[in-house]
Amino acid sequence: MSNDLFIDIDKASAELCKRKLSFFVKEFWHLVSAEALIWEPHLDVLCDEIQEVYERVFLRQTGVKEDGKTPLLTRLPKDHDLIINVPPGASKSTICTIMAPAWSWTRDATVRHITGSYSEALATEHSVKSRDIIESDLYKKYFPDIEIKYDKGRKTNYESTKLGQRIATSVGGTITGMHGHVITIDDPINPKLVASQVACDEANNWMDKTLSTRKISKDVTVTILVMQRLSVNDPTGHLLSKQKENIRHVCLPAEISDNVKPGKYKSIYQDGLLSPLRITVKSMKEARIDLGADGYAGQFDQTPVKEGGSIWQKWFIPIDDFLFPKYSDLMQLGSDWDLAYTDDDKNAASAYVTGGKLDGRIYIADLDFAYMEFPEMIKWMKTKKSPHYIEAKASGKSAKQTLTRNGIAAIEVKVQGGADKVSRAKQASPPAEAGLVYIKKSLLDKLYNDPNQGILNFPKSPKKDLADALAQSLQRLYRGAIIVGSGKKSPLDAIN
Repeated sequence: MSNDLFIDIDKASAELCKRKLSFFVKEFWHLVSAEALIWEPHLDVLCDEIQEVYERVFLRQTGVKEDGKTPLLTRLPKDHDLIINVPPGASKSTICTIMAPAWSWTRDATVRHITGSYSEALATEHSVKSRDIIESDLYKKYFPDIEIKYDKGRKTNYESTKLGQRIATSVGGTITGMHGHVITIDDPINPKLVASQVACDEANNWMDKTLSTRKISKDVTVTILVMQRLSVNDPTGHLLSKQKENIRHVCLPAEISDNVKPGKYKSIYQDGLLSPLRITVKSMKEARIDLGADGYAGQFDQTPVKEGGSIWQKWFIPIDDFLFPKYSDLMQLGSDWDLAYTDDDKNAASAYVTGGKLDGRIYIADLDFAYMEFPEMIKWMKTKKSPHYIEAKASGKSAKQTLTRNGIAAIEVKVQGGADKVSRAKQASPPAEAGLVYIKKSLLDKLYNDPNQGILNFPKSPKKDLADALAQSLQRLYRGAIIVGSGKKSPLDAIN
């Protein structure tokens, strides 16, 4: 055979690996998994989306240093950060956190990576697997010029001989003095555990206050977040609420729905399924049982709360405002409050629900919430329908005394369920579920869907003030309020 027709298979494979992350994943899969690779269209999506943001990091623009003579290459500003929401079993960690950093050095061995997860053990495992790829015989054969420094080959912090770096950390880690071109956050909250508000706050604060300071350049450094949805205010929700216009959001639920983002990816679904060979119908049925409706909604449907709501659902019956009963027609009319005295919308709000009864049914006539300091709050409360029912706690006692001094009827009440907001809601929901609660039509969307206080997101939303005021109102009108100081219920007949 003529030498002109000779093809070096290794060089050709190495070149293909450089050009396409998806080819690299296929070529090196056997080094990180004992399971045979099952390639499905969503894997191309993961690879292509990751590669797109990496390609921007690789690009340089030519300039000169301050002396006006010395050449200088600088990285171009990023186009966007990236969020990827996919169900478990979709190989997101293998591609995004293990394979992609190792692949990046085949293109640019000066790239510095920071990768993080909810646990130090998991972050270390991902880092080691990535290092194993780089130190493998196959990688060395394809890319002989890429090496890890002998004295910098630790599990969670290693460098290439060309000054690239991989640092692995976990939520809460400080990583002082370290900076990255690419920051990859893979499952900042353990998806196997219920995402508490504490866990969400810890992860969000870590991203805001620690990782945000670990960028080589805020203009260049790209942040990649890959996770399953766990709560309204989980890191995905948190980042989207802060800077949605600068984020490309890729959402691939297990089953096709309007939640697929971008919409063009609906075309990769086969018989309505994202990954029929990996995430089978049988495995999804088992997951529904194991995770429950809310857990399945987050991890497989990629919605923080199951369709229709969780504890609160679309039970409330709307009535056109012009047909709604007049205040004078309603019995036991009053406003129930959940009070907080601050004008900082990062904290709790003050919320109220005004309601009364007519012919054995409950009618919600008004509701709202606001962030106000105490003096403004008192003025606001004066404009709402009294008597004002206030939960018996320190802030309630102060508000009652001030309102009373201003000639406003205020009553302290105990709320069944104690301090547990979920227990309160469960005890308050029966009349709504039974179809006995009516609401002005103009209020319904705010009650259900307000991005901060909408009750359909309760209890996975961090803002629970309106839901708490609603629970108090329905408890009062359904069971009768326990008035503090008397030890007795108010003379309200419970609905039978």
